[in-house]
Amino acid sequence: MSIATVSDRESCPGKDTERGASIVSLKVSTLVHGITLDEALEERLRREGHWLAVGTDQHRLELRLPGRIVVTPLVVNSCGRDTPWRLTATDGAWFLERGSDRHRVWLESPPSFYRQRTSSGRRVGDFAQLFGRTLVLGGAQACGYSLSGIACRFCRVGSRAESEQKFGITAHEAAEALTIASRERSLEHVLLPAASFDAEDGGVREIEPLVKAVRRHTSALVLAALHPPRTLRWIDHAYAIGVDGLAFNLEVPDVVTLERLLPGRARYLGRSRYYQALRHAGKIFPRGAVWTELLLGSASATELANFIQEFTSWGVIPLLVPVRPDATARQTPLPFAPTPAEVQLLLETLSDRLNWTSTTLPWLPEWPHLLGPSDALREPHSYRRNGFSRMLANHLALFAVRNLSRIRRSLRVRDLADHELDSSS
Repeated sequence: MSIATVSDRESCPGKDTERGASIVSLKVSTLVHGITLDEALEERLRREGHWLAVGTDQHRLELRLPGRIVVTPLVVNSCGRDTPWRLTATDGAWFLERGSDRHRVWLESPPSFYRQRTSSGRRVGDFAQLFGRTLVLGGAQACGYSLSGIACRFCRVGSRAESEQKFGITAHEAAEALTIASRERSLEHVLLPAASFDAEDGGVREIEPLVKAVRRHTSALVLAALHPPRTLRWIDHAYAIGVDGLAFNLEVPDVVTLERLLPGRARYLGRSRYYQALRHAGKIFPRGAVWTELLLGSASATELANFIQEFTSWGVIPLLVPVRPDATARQTPLPFAPTPAEVQLLLETLSDRLNWTSTTLPWLPEWPHLLGPSDALREPHSYRRNGFSRMLANHLALFAVRNLSRIRRSLRVRDLADHELDSSS
């Protein structure tokens, strides 16, 4: 029996969902609950390249929902109170089932370039991974739940192994991976998540040669996820060298919970440094080009809604990270377990704030493993209010963003070492 993938366009209609169920609700539910499947299907999907690694011991599947929305839920076990969606195959068609709900889905064609090797002999899939049309370079050592699935050693205890203290790839390897990936899928964004931590620059010096290499080989927007630097002028330098979008991922916004869940991050960085970095970046980068990730369950839905309002007032986009209980089983569990209904209310809050601040979206990807602006603005109440004008504004903004990025590629930037680095300035 052959697998139906999204390349089978004739069998993948734009909208084909159960009456009364929204596409966004289905994405929320699959990310919150995860998916499960039987051993025979698991073996088959592994063999055919659909099994995507997350960190060291978790996996995702890349699915396309009705409406052509891509989602990458975690594959989980079915034990515990939370019931995941079950992936089944019937006569070549794929379905997600949970209770009485049943939805047709499609498997994304797995990237074949993961198996290719660079000139240095490294397997590309070991350090590069596609999320929709975004290529993540170095994600295997990235700090944070959204890419690695768990908190890193530094966040937990304040130290790292020697192998975790470097980005792990060279500028030449990044360029090779980018060239290989571009042949297979049109790229819109490239993300460089800093692996090591430098108290002074937060990882800017580490990614600078990679940013320059990426910009020479693609017109895709370059994103970076860094630690907050001690000297804020490194944020200015990140923009100057060609970073189009920047993240400082706080993840746990409540001070007390941050100290309990991520004591290393709380002790050596602290929430105040994240706040300072995000406020400053919101002034330096274009509106909508700075984001921070927040773990669903790290605070109550009401508290997270308040944080969403606070961050958006600085020009910072909050992205919501669904975390399965499985991911925290070996660590301190999250204090709350948000329901899909509560997540929908958070997306409505985000939608209202984006409309209020007139924030456009083309700087950031439509992440298949996170919940963010693109999901919030698909909500029915958002489209009823100003759906067409929002879509038009985003298309015009995307055109402007691309032109600005092309212009910036032609500029020469002085090395920050030539400037006086005075933290008091």
